[in-house]
Order: sequence, then C-alpha cells, then structure tokens
Amino acid sequence: MIKHHAFFDALGLSSEQDTTWQPTLAGLAVLRLLDDASEHPGRNSNDDWAAHRAARDAVAAIPEGHSSRAILTRLLDGIRNGQETSEEAGRELLSLGRSFDLEGKWSVAADVFQTIIQRFSSREQTGLVIESNTALGAAARHAGDWEGSARAYAQAQHLADTIGDVAASLTVDVGVANSQMIRGNLPAAEAGLERVAADARARGLSQVEALALHSLASVAHSRGNYQKAIHLAYRSLELTSHATTRDRVLADIAAAYAGLGMRETARDGYLIVTVTSPHQWVRWQATLNLMELAIGGGDEAEFDAYAREMEAAPLDDRLRAYFLFYLALGSQRFGREGADDQLRIAERFASSHELHQIAFDVEAAVNGRAVKADTADAYSDATGGGGSEELERIAEALLHLRERATA
Repeated sequence: MIKHHAFFDALGLSSEQDTTWQPTLAGLAVLRLLDDASEHPGRNSNDDWAAHRAARDAVAAIPEGHSSRAILTRLLDGIRNGQETSEEAGRELLSLGRSFDLEGKWSVAADVFQTIIQRFSSREQTGLVIESNTALGAAARHAGDWEGSARAYAQAQHLADTIGDVAASLTVDVGVANSQMIRGNLPAAEAGLERVAADARARGLSQVEALALHSLASVAHSRGNYQKAIHLAYRSLELTSHATTRDRVLADIAAAYAGLGMRETARDGYLIVTVTSPHQWVRWQATLNLMELAIGGGDEAEFDAYAREMEAAPLDDRLRAYFLFYLALGSQRFGREGADDQLRIAERFASSHELHQIAFDVEAAVNGRAVKADTADAYSDATGGGGSEELERIAEALLHLRERATA
C-alpha cells in the first residue's frame, strides 16, 4: 500500500498554480523523510542527502508567510538532529495537519493526523494523541469518512477519560455532537452540547464553552431560530481567543442575520471574513453565504460572479452540497430553466454523502416550504420586543468591525 495516498491524490487533482500545491508537495517530501527515519533509526541524514536536499528545496519554494513553510522547516531541522519522535516534532506535525485542515485539504489533513497517531505512543504522549484523534475525527467527517471519524472520536474519548482530561473529553463531545447535527439529529446534538456548555462553564473551561456555544448556535440556526443563534454565537465570540475560530463564528452570526432578512448586517459579517481570514475554506464558506445573499437580494450579476468563483473551487462535500443548493435556488429566483433538476441533483448529492440536514433543506425547497420572509416581517417576528436592542447592538459591532477590516 502506498503511504500518504491522500497527498498523491491531492497533487494529481491540482496544478502547480494552485496555492496549496507547493505546501502539499513539500509536506509529502517531509513525511517521507519521517517514514524513512522511522524505518531506519540511527541513519545519518547524509546517507540520503538527495532526499533531504529535495525536501528542503520543496519547502523553500513555499511562498513566504504561508504557515506550513515555518512548520516544515522546523520538522526538517528535527529530522537532521535525530529528534523526529520528540514531543516537539509531534506538535509540529499537528500544526501541519491543522494548516491543511484550514485550507480545506481534509483528506491530506487526515493523513497527517493519522501519521501522528501511528508514530507516537498513546502512553508516553497521550495528550498529543488525543488532540490528533480529535482533529482526525473532524477532518475525516469533512472528507465524508463517517466511520473513520467515529473511530477517531471514540479513541480520543477513551484516552481522555483514561487520564482524566476533562477539557479534552468535553471537546470530543462537541465533535461528536457536530457530527450528529450535520447528519440531521438536532435533538441529540443540542442535548449533548447543552451538557458540555454547562459543564465547561462550571469548571471555568471558557474555550470549551465557546466551542459548545458556537455549535449550539448552529443547531438554533438549523431550526430557524435566528435570534437565538445570534445570541449564542456572540457569546461564543466574546469567549473565543483563537483567530480562526472567531472567523467562523463571525460567519455564522452573519448567516443568522441573513436568516432574519437583515442583509446589510449579514453582508458586513461575511465581508469581514473574506477580507481577514487567512484560511481558504473559511473564505469559501463566506463567499457561498454572499452568493445566498445575492439570491435573497435579487442581485443576479453578483450571484453569477460568486457562482463562477465557486464552480472552480475544490470544495469539500458539505460546501459542495450548499453550492449546488444555492445554484438551484438562484436558478429559481432568476427564472432560469433547469432549476427543478438542479434541486434534485443537490438533494441526491447531500443524501449520498449523508448530509441529512442539507438534504432536508433542499427537500423543503422542492416542496415549496423554504419561503424567505421580507426583511421587515422577519425582523419583527424574530425579535419579539426586548431582543431587538441586543440584535441592533451586535449589528453595530459588526459594522464597526467591517469598516476597520476594509479600511
């Protein structure tokens, strides 16, 4: 069996002009050096100087500023110094996997996380293996490998419970709940997330609480309770310190405002993300949301521009399902032929990839149940009195953030 098959697949499906091609090539070269070091312990790097030189050249070709360049450079230094199995090397590999994950290279990220799990001892480096399994659970889910995702989460949960790491165990619970939510089991997801949020709050685990609140906001959004989604997501934003997580929370706040019909506020949130996020997948998600806003606002030219941009993007299954859905909704909105066929294609795609919640939304559109309210009606219905001031306060905060981001 060829090791790191996901890397070869990713390279074969992209071109040298792709912004992730060089990091993927360099990542493969470094991983193969790690494999060789593992299979031949004690071998001096001079024994295979050509492979080391090729790996260094591949890393040097990564554009300055790309997160993987510094990570891979440190890994190469570790290999040269015989420290390829150190905790530091494991952490660098974890960072490498996350960098691919944030670029939407789910299968490649999963390969890196699996490499860590195979190379490092669950007894001696338990925390590292727990984090890698948890990250693998999410990456495998995004790649459509539901069984692999479940196995990784189960292993992370077992190890976390074994050593009594409550924060890690609760983080795994959030990942499991996210899988339940994406597959359409909203009651189970909500119950699990509420328990995690309460437990994390009681223990002072603010970052875990922020993760749970963000996912609870997604559950509320899926149920059409946009006001609740905004409040939960904004509470998560106030607790969150990680920049990438903040991007995703901002995008979800914007999506909830779009659900209320407050399109200008929604656009503010999405534009912040498209301008400030360094991660391709997050920008793709925000761009798809802007595509949906163009449908609601009747802006056909803007819709077509976003559709062309997304058509060529190597989206993961979940984003691809949303793209197909919005493409069909746009055809409906602008009176184009083939809209019904496009809806059926979107529904089949979502169902075949076990993205049941998206499939439900598409089915509702097919049956005429997905009717958007006008801006004024949606806003007045959702706020119900006292909530309107809080929604306006958050909307104003987004406006100021957008002005600073685009200045």
